[in-house]
Amino acid sequence: MTEKAIQNIYNKLLSWEGKHASQPYPIHKKLNADAFGHTDIYEWIANTYKLNSDTKVLDAGCGVGYGSLFIAKHFNCEVKGISLSDAEVKKASTFATHEFRSSKINFKQQSFDTLEPNSFDFIMAIESVKHTLDIDKTIDSLKNALKPNGILVIVDDILISENHSTLLHKYSKDWALKILLKHNHFLPDFILKKDLTPFVLTKSQLLLPIGIFILTLLKPVLKIATIMRGGFYLEALFKRNIMAYYALEFKKS
Repeated sequence: MTEKAIQNIYNKLLSWEGKHASQPYPIHKKLNADAFGHTDIYEWIANTYKLNSDTKVLDAGCGVGYGSLFIAKHFNCEVKGISLSDAEVKKASTFATHEFRSSKINFKQQSFDTLEPNSFDFIMAIESVKHTLDIDKTIDSLKNALKPNGILVIVDDILISENHSTLLHKYSKDWALKILLKHNHFLPDFILKKDLTPFVLTKSQLLLPIGIFILTLLKPVLKIATIMRGGFYLEALFKRNIMAYYALEFKKS
């Protein structure tokens, strides 16, 4: 597992999902908007945290810039988006030029572990920390990048049960995960800001094994099949109450 492997996953996702996209799109999982009360996770962030035009924001794992642009437009604040994927950064920069012509937003290919200390008032990492190669190093880097009184919000898939180890292994392998995030990785400094698990949309118990079977057959001819199958494995883990979807918060003193 290397940064190059992570980059390769996101580049493949972009070539599949965003090759012909004319507008930025969310890279995180879809939530039940009616039950959640927000259209997506970024709207929840905008309504939960008191950001303003003076807030300096880092979008750690920015994808093609959807969340960065949403926050920048909503608050007219300065936003930096980073990703290991060179293709995502290029696409995000293109979208920013078309969607939000401002010097307040920029995108850069950069590791979470090489952040500038004491630089940001608010950091959001949406479904990106899971791909860390060293969880302690990554969290320390994100914390150190905050200014005093800054806030770090991590939204990700968290392991809450060790059952079905075979399924966990298959999911980890398909998504090239070095570790599975656990709640104790974030203790004692983080609080559980919101349990988002009840709002996660998953396929039916019937469709999941069918989808996994079909994607396994397609692996030799479809490059994205392995990554898509990993998504099906994750949904199966949610169905079995093995994984949870948490918003975790750290406030720097």
